[in-house]
Amino acid sequence: MEKKWSSEEDLGKELEALLAKASPPRAPAWFAAKTLARLRQEEVREGGRSWWVGWRWVWAAGAAALVAAWVIWDRPKAGMEISDAEVFAALDALVQQDEENRWWAGL
Repeated sequence: MEKKWSSEEDLGKELEALLAKASPPRAPAWFAAKTLARLRQEEVREGGRSWWVGWRWVWAAGAAALVAAWVIWDRPKAGMEISDAEVFAALDALVQQDEENRWWAGL
């Protein structure tokens, strides 16, 4: 009659001790050769664009600096003032446009 293993028995520690004593099996020579060949091939394949990937943060920072400079340059200067004549001319044009819109609408 065979003894069946049950979860209450503590065979886990014994198995762990046996596995720790045994050395892991070595990979066959063909596996190491294929792995190294594949790694070399991937390095050659990615070599053409690797400079772009390495410099992407530099490109992003440069683009951000250009956008920031453009926004700052385009901002109106603090010392600029609008004269009263320009304000009244804009208001007169607005009133005239409103009258034309009402005429076209038939109001």
